[in-house]
Amino acid sequence: RRGAQMVGRPATLAEPIKNGRGRIRLGDTLWRVSGPDLPVGAQVRVTGAADTDLELTVEAI
Repeated sequence: RRGAQMVGRPATLAEPIKNGRGRIRLGDTLWRVSGPDLPVGAQVRVTGAADTDLELTVEAI
């Protein structure tokens, strides 16, 4: 699964995480993410991928 291949990769938030939801850009794809509320531009690391492969979990780095 493509999402599982992203685990461990660093990324920058393309949209802020508000109420636990936001977006990051990895390559040419915007991914929905869940994690702690963070501002746009925050550096994060992908820590997991949902079974549906449509959402990643992140943590601040």
